[in-house]
Amino acid sequence: MLKISSVKGPFGALFLLALVACNANSPETKFVLAEKLLEDRKYDAAISEFQAIVDKSSNSPMGLQAQLKIAEIQHLYLGHAPQAIEAYGEFLKRNKDENKRRDVEKVMADLQFQSFEDYDQAIASYSKLVKENSDRKEGEELMFRLGRSFFMKSKFEDAIKMFQYQKERFPEGPFLWRANLEIGNSLSAQGKCGDAIKQFDTVIAAAPKESQVLAKFGKAACYEEQDQLDEAYELFSSIQEEYPAPSVVELKMQKIKRRKILRKR
Repeated sequence: MLKISSVKGPFGALFLLALVACNANSPETKFVLAEKLLEDRKYDAAISEFQAIVDKSSNSPMGLQAQLKIAEIQHLYLGHAPQAIEAYGEFLKRNKDENKRRDVEKVMADLQFQSFEDYDQAIASYSKLVKENSDRKEGEELMFRLGRSFFMKSKFEDAIKMFQYQKERFPEGPFLWRANLEIGNSLSAQGKCGDAIKQFDTVIAAAPKESQVLAKFGKAACYEEQDQLDEAYELFSSIQEEYPAPSVVELKMQKIKRRKILRKR
């Protein structure tokens, strides 16, 4: 083994400088530096250092870790959804870890749904994940998200079928009442207010308080749609303080008041 003390003279000094330079440019050193820059909230500089690692050894474990870090900075720290999708995609091209692949594909599906409102792509992504995870614990949430994607795409029958399938597979899961609520919303969106009210009533009768309040809002909206203005006003009034957006309930109540005044003329 070469001992540092044995390196003497001008050539020895140059050798030591080269050795230090090599260590400074090693992936391990750059990774530590990038983590420190991230901790200091110097996000662009951190991305640059992680990218240098990727450029040098993209398929190595450290290169893959650096690629994932780039995606996470774009996503979680900078909120740059398009760049995050691209970076996550680059990670998936080279990653061979199935667990990480599933995790990243779920993150990408969430981004497509929430940030881009690209429901077609979200449906495709969630459908793939549901097929792969239908027997896993996380399968319930994926089914719920797929149902929501169908709903946002106005594919209400498909949404109802997915929520029903979710309930059959996970009859006691944490997303059960949210699925029941969304079935009511899907029926209401189709103009099937009678069926929707029955569905909302099942939620109101037994669901946690948060879901009950949302179901009462949906039921009140159905009453309003059916021109049952007194019932709608009374129900909106009962949840005004509990609904997540009280101003929305207030607007609904004002609208009903105006309709009742016009009706008397």
